[in-house]
Amino acid sequence: SPVNRSVTPKSPRRDCKTPPRSGAVYVHGAPEDNSWGTQISKLRESFDQEHDDYMTGRRSYQEDEDYEMRIRVVVRKRPMSKLEALERGEADVIHPLDYDEYGRILVYQPKTKLDLTKEVETTSFAFDNVFDEHSSNLQIYSRAVRNLIPGVFCGKWASVFAYGQTGSGKTFTMMGCNMTGSRAGNQSESISEENLGLYFLAAQDVFRMADEPEYENISIGVSLFEIYGGKLLDLLNRRRPIKCLEDSKGKVNFPGLSEHPVGSAEELMDIIEAGASNRSTGTTSANADSSRSHAVLQLSLRKDIGRIKHKEHGRLTFIDLAGSERGADTSQACRTTRMEGAEINTSLLSLKEVIRALATG
Repeated sequence: SPVNRSVTPKSPRRDCKTPPRSGAVYVHGAPEDNSWGTQISKLRESFDQEHDDYMTGRRSYQEDEDYEMRIRVVVRKRPMSKLEALERGEADVIHPLDYDEYGRILVYQPKTKLDLTKEVETTSFAFDNVFDEHSSNLQIYSRAVRNLIPGVFCGKWASVFAYGQTGSGKTFTMMGCNMTGSRAGNQSESISEENLGLYFLAAQDVFRMADEPEYENISIGVSLFEIYGGKLLDLLNRRRPIKCLEDSKGKVNFPGLSEHPVGSAEELMDIIEAGASNRSTGTTSANADSSRSHAVLQLSLRKDIGRIKHKEHGRLTFIDLAGSERGADTSQACRTTRMEGAEINTSLLSLKEVIRALATG
């Protein structure tokens, strides 16, 4: 007789589904990730938590507008470029932390020990103010520059320097988003109120104070010149050469420099834009629209004192310095660009010694 064979039915096949992830997944037995990027991320989280705890447990800081200091150092972090972030895959090693009354910059330095293990060394620097890559020009002006304006109307002189490597955003900070990057093709079409530039923001406050009755006898004039290759050129007078001389009283004068009367912030920006088009620029490996000269903008406040007409009462100066350069950045450049870089670095070195003397004197 035929054999009865019972067949056990197969259970329906179930597809394997990945459980939803609610956080980091750890694999048992997998080697620990000790890459520089991971170590830097952990350090950032730790210092951010420490900073948040400190800011939460302290009293609100009220800045004293009358507080004066001879030199104030403010640091602004630039965002990483696409080349640095995507193509090279470099880690962000600059970590700014703002504590209201002062700021810290943490620099993470990846290093390799003798046994080839990777570690990250943290170095801390303190400054008067620090701003991250998300800060606007308006925030920087409100915290670091606005308090200089009343002193100028009281007969003082104030100067604002923009110092940094080429391509770090000095001209963007000084002149705003609408007047930078034209050669590189990234000039902003829509002007952002938060990134108008320190020139315009300061001019608004200057003319606002000039409209007050107590300052009705003060007139305002503007001059703009550049320092290029050891020469001074008037950008508002067809780049005519001017001189820098010191009188018997030790005051520095600029014979031949033209000064133009202005009555509003908008009129001032029109003059600056016309002068900026005459400024020496060039293309480097770090910046397609690099400033190759130091631009000096002077707002002079003048008034009549007795028989003396148009005597200078106060002065506000903005200096957009040319960017410092490494030799590696100009190794493929032409001879003229290399000579410009050497001249720029020499002048910046001299400026550093002047600032050091002011700070210690």
